[in-house]
Amino acid sequence: MPKLKDIFVILLVFYIYPGKCNVFYQEAGQDLSLKCEVPDRTDMVWKLNNNLIIAIDGKKGTSRKGSSFRQNKHYISGDTLKITKLEKGDSGYYSCAEKGFRVHVVSVFADPGTVLLQSSEVKLRCDGADTNHVQWLRPPNGDRYHENKPEIILKSVTSKDEGQWTCMVQGLKINITLTVVGLQSQEHIEVPAGGDVVLPCSLPKITSRHVVGGKWTAKHLQDLDVSFGTTDDKHNLRWKGQNTSKAVFTSGQLSINYDIKLIKVQSTDAGEFVCTVNFDGGTELTASTMLKVLPGTSVSGGKVVNNVKGKTPSEGPWTKDVYGVQLWVWIAVGASSVVLIGLIISTVLVQQRNKRMKKRVRKLRSMRQPLTAKDYCQCNRSHGEVELAKQVRPVPITRQQRNAHNKPNSYN
Repeated sequence: MPKLKDIFVILLVFYIYPGKCNVFYQEAGQDLSLKCEVPDRTDMVWKLNNNLIIAIDGKKGTSRKGSSFRQNKHYISGDTLKITKLEKGDSGYYSCAEKGFRVHVVSVFADPGTVLLQSSEVKLRCDGADTNHVQWLRPPNGDRYHENKPEIILKSVTSKDEGQWTCMVQGLKINITLTVVGLQSQEHIEVPAGGDVVLPCSLPKITSRHVVGGKWTAKHLQDLDVSFGTTDDKHNLRWKGQNTSKAVFTSGQLSINYDIKLIKVQSTDAGEFVCTVNFDGGTELTASTMLKVLPGTSVSGGKVVNNVKGKTPSEGPWTKDVYGVQLWVWIAVGASSVVLIGLIISTVLVQQRNKRMKKRVRKLRSMRQPLTAKDYCQCNRSHGEVELAKQVRPVPITRQQRNAHNKPNSYN
């Protein structure tokens, strides 16, 4: 025989869920449409958790708004109830005629925020979802997280926790992206003796956690006391004190950059320098930089301002940045462009010269007289020429006659 408590639960279920119930999981900020499906000219009554939203007379077309009706939130189109920009208060049981709708408005939150400090703690909550239907997917590959509950706590977050987290409930996926912030610095810096060098320390972006102070320390340098903190305004950060013979810093308001400059570095200054930044709530971040002082002039790493002579060998007029590119690169590109343009112009001039030469040769050829054939063949000669050629040659004389002819006259 059923107990009185079980009977009460059964009656309560039938009272709250009359007829068939449809379950909707919807992300906050989205719109939702619920269809009543009643015949025309039939009365229609919409309720939320048994509180009247709106009642419409099917015959007269008049409407009566209840306490749950909100202007610019609920709209009636035919037999459909439209709910715009869902909020947490829109969750509940909606009923119309014989139909029921269980609506869950789900949203994801990160406390204290989505931009987190390294090693800090964060709570992720999938609000509006049933405890037994939540599954978390973690970055970077969407692997399942080992806890299946609406709220999970990530302690001492690292870069591995950075990325997209997903709350998955009944096919609905809602994403939230976490950013883990650490101090940006440089592990190793080298500087020549007598030079100046900047020790970098900064945040990559402004976080929801406010910076309340910080400092630079070096165990091997007792006289290095460089710190910063807030003034009258809680968010107005400035360096405390004044520039010293060892370190100089800006006098303006600080935001996310806490660099300092060491001047006239000596071999005794070599060692570890630690930058510490304090946040409200007692959280702090630290970053260390190992400084090495070189006896020579070679420099690698770090941001060297000048050496003992006033400039480092790695800097000079040729290394000056112009629109983000060093000057010598612009000069090299310009010289290459000039040479290329010269080659192009030379090629064009040579081609034009060749064309003029060819044109001149063709003109000279056209001015020459054409060669005419001469009649060297005997068969083509005239009859008079042939007769002349046939004339008898003189009879040759003998040698004696020739000699006698050539002798002088004896009578002379």
